[in-house]
Amino acid sequence: MSNALAPSDFSQFAAAQMLLGMVGIVTSALVPLPLSHAVGAHPPGSEGRRDAMAFAALVSVMAGLVAALITGLVISGVSSPTTATLVALASFVLFMGAAPSGWFQGELRFVRYTLKSLGEISTRFLFSLLVVAFSWGTPGAVFGFAMGGLALLVTPRSFLQDLTWRPQVLRQKWRWAETADIACTLCVVSVLVGIDVVIIAFLDGGSAGAAGFQTLASIAKAPIYVAAGTVIVIFPLLRRPGVQVNAVLRAALRSFGRLALFACAVIATAPQALVAWALPQRYHDSLVLLPWLALSGLGYASITVLVTVLLGVRAYRRCQLGLGLASVLVPSGLFIGWTMDGVSGLAVGCAAASVLAAAALAAISCPVLPPRSGRLAARGFVMAGGLFLCLYVVGGQPIVWLLVVMLAGLYVLAHLRGVPIAAMDRLLFAAVTAEGIAKRLWSKHIAIVQGAGSPQFVNFSKSLGLFVVCVAMAFGVRAIGITQGFELWVDEMLYALLGQSVSTGQILPRLPDGPFFLHPPGFFWVEGAIINVFGVGGSSLDLVMQLRWLNALLGAVSVGLGFLLVRKVGNQAAAWATAILLSFEPFVLRSNSHVFLETLAMATVLGGLLVLVTQLGRPLSPKRGWLLVLAGLMLGYGILTKDFFVLCTFVPLVVAVVWRHTMRLSDSVRILVAATLPYVGYMCIVLAQGMLPDWSRAKLGGVQRLIGVEKSTGFTAGSSPSLISRLLDNAGHFGSSYILLALCPVAAALLCLSVRPERRLIGLTSLSLGLYGLYSAAFGTFEEQYGYGVMIAGVLSIAVLSVEVVEQHPGFRKPVIAAGTALLVLTTTLGLRLETSTDDGFSQVRQWVNNNLPPEARVTVTNSTGEVAFAEDKRFGVWPSAPLMLENKANYILTQSLPTSQGYGYVQPAMLPWLQEHASPVFSLPGLTNGTTTLWFVDSDDLVAGARQGVGTPATTYETGK
Repeated sequence: MSNALAPSDFSQFAAAQMLLGMVGIVTSALVPLPLSHAVGAHPPGSEGRRDAMAFAALVSVMAGLVAALITGLVISGVSSPTTATLVALASFVLFMGAAPSGWFQGELRFVRYTLKSLGEISTRFLFSLLVVAFSWGTPGAVFGFAMGGLALLVTPRSFLQDLTWRPQVLRQKWRWAETADIACTLCVVSVLVGIDVVIIAFLDGGSAGAAGFQTLASIAKAPIYVAAGTVIVIFPLLRRPGVQVNAVLRAALRSFGRLALFACAVIATAPQALVAWALPQRYHDSLVLLPWLALSGLGYASITVLVTVLLGVRAYRRCQLGLGLASVLVPSGLFIGWTMDGVSGLAVGCAAASVLAAAALAAISCPVLPPRSGRLAARGFVMAGGLFLCLYVVGGQPIVWLLVVMLAGLYVLAHLRGVPIAAMDRLLFAAVTAEGIAKRLWSKHIAIVQGAGSPQFVNFSKSLGLFVVCVAMAFGVRAIGITQGFELWVDEMLYALLGQSVSTGQILPRLPDGPFFLHPPGFFWVEGAIINVFGVGGSSLDLVMQLRWLNALLGAVSVGLGFLLVRKVGNQAAAWATAILLSFEPFVLRSNSHVFLETLAMATVLGGLLVLVTQLGRPLSPKRGWLLVLAGLMLGYGILTKDFFVLCTFVPLVVAVVWRHTMRLSDSVRILVAATLPYVGYMCIVLAQGMLPDWSRAKLGGVQRLIGVEKSTGFTAGSSPSLISRLLDNAGHFGSSYILLALCPVAAALLCLSVRPERRLIGLTSLSLGLYGLYSAAFGTFEEQYGYGVMIAGVLSIAVLSVEVVEQHPGFRKPVIAAGTALLVLTTTLGLRLETSTDDGFSQVRQWVNNNLPPEARVTVTNSTGEVAFAEDKRFGVWPSAPLMLENKANYILTQSLPTSQGYGYVQPAMLPWLQEHASPVFSLPGLTNGTTTLWFVDSDDLVAGARQGVGTPATTYETGK
């Protein structure tokens, strides 16, 4: 409707819709709540039920007429008589559906009640399309609302059998007393909930600002719909005789809190680009109001639920006192806000007033709420705050925001599908006093949900929830500095280009010079799928920055898998320590924040290892066999991502057969066969395309580098910087990483002596990586990327070994806790320092170049990272010496001080002192990875003199070798 109607028309429609929403709140409680109580207490065909049904139907007609008169008169002040008439008709229709709704609630037929609601929504949506197609305007939109209400009148024959004409029931005062209490209370609540949308139509009707406020306010009231669902369920339960009130309230408030807080956090942090996509341009200026309106929605929802609780337990005086305070606070907040800053002030005042009113009601309701409700609410707000922070951090990336919302939604649903539902089912069953009715209504339902209360399902739900929490926490940490805290690497740009080649339909990844076989294509296939699904594109640098979010998510998943793995073989305290270490570990963050292969490879290896340790020692069964195959396939995909990971998959699986019978031979063979399948499929493609010779040459060179026969890269290469000096230089940034690297082989070796086979398997996996790390540091090609797997294996083995030591020697408990706490503090500090640092020289150079570099300028780069990063810009080239710069008329040169001084790149280290003496820096930025990134301008005279002297003879070094 916001797109189909002009601002003035939409403002009228929004006011009308909100008035009808108020009517809906009253109708959902005025008749249905007392009727549901009577229907549940009296069997079908009884006099008690027929009296209640007759009273409900007659009250619906009378209240519907009154509501039609009031709403029609109110809307006539801002809209046409036709619209006012249709609003009155819609109000009456809503009241006509009240009695059927109460009957469904009393019969506990919530599935059919949901289907009716879906029919109502579908009808209104259909009419919305017709309004757009035929330009019916505001009257047509309101008419569609009325037609949707007709779905509420659809009832089964059993409802009609209980409905009789009994006007004498109107003389029963006790029925009026109960109905009057509910009517007055819900009428006040409905007015408070919708007054902001209605009143702005009178204060500033027709303006784009008012219409934008009304549009966003309708979206932000999502928590109120959660409250409405809670009210529908909770009131009939609280009024049943013999019900366990505290248990019902605890389960209902827990569910409401999780859903309402989740909805509020999602709405408040919704990326403006995402919301703007669904709204007309004229309302985009109002998007800044959305967080305030989301907060007001949470406040109104809390008021609705707390008032219903007080009504349900018959705490009428507390209810009246709370409503009285809310009736003063909400209008006052709206008045003050409007007076101070118009529409914007109205949103802020609405939020502040609703939250204060909800807090006041909570304090008044405290004596009737279950014990420890305050602690439960505090935990909920802490978790919601964490979710809000995470969503706020990633709000600039709509796709990432959607992924986080999906993960958080899965967590909420997992908890709602766990013990609380099973407990609610038992409460519902016990609450029905008539045994026959209870059995008839709930026998089938309980049979369906019986599995939800089983220990296996409960454990799975809890594990899934904890996994989602760990993933969300780790992803939030990675999102802080992913774009500005980690410098660009040539490897990740090449990997991004390889993924882009897959997205164009190439099965085998390619670079411009031909197929790429140095690494297998597992990661590039995933990249290609992501690029196609999410439309990722742009320059090579843009491509990298967008694909970094993929690795950030995969790294966060690795944290969750590590948590579950340690929780399975150790205990929950060690698992949380593992999750925190992996979330903040600086070297792990660095790897997860680049487009590197190791992140996906380690995630799949951890997934396979988790499945494997859950099946060790279990009796043979078909299900177990297939799970072992699944574990093998996941391990195999890790190898398909990077061959190096054969060390932590095949090697431990073979050794585990002979080392203390850690694994059955048949299990090992089954897993190994499954693990080869992904790579076998890849090789079939290579053979089919006749590229086996190219693959063999690339793999031979890779193996020679891996074992140290060829030392062209890494710290053991002849002209590379000293590993010791590099460690000393970075100790202030990666000190915790070096501790973990050193402890990995030691902890793994000790863990191999454990009495538990699953712990020995973790030890064997970590030991294989740790030993290779020692070998490569001494003899092989030791590169920083290889440390990622060793780091994660070190964290896992140290955590599990700590549990083993404390179990075997309880006296070591305090020293282990002290050492672990110190490591956690150090790791968290260094991780946060790294995430909040600035290390994006190439990105900032590009921004400066786009804004300031003349079109005719020529710039030379001095390493392969710069070459690939600026390949699309024709002003850039590889002319890394004064003669080449003069020949190509390049007066600018881009350098990175650290790799150049260490002999990496296309220029000799002596070029830097010459530039410092003869050139002027036009851009300079220090960073951890590359030292100082500088764009120099060399005057033509100095360039001519440098060319005569032969300054900057190009070097052939580790990288592309120009």
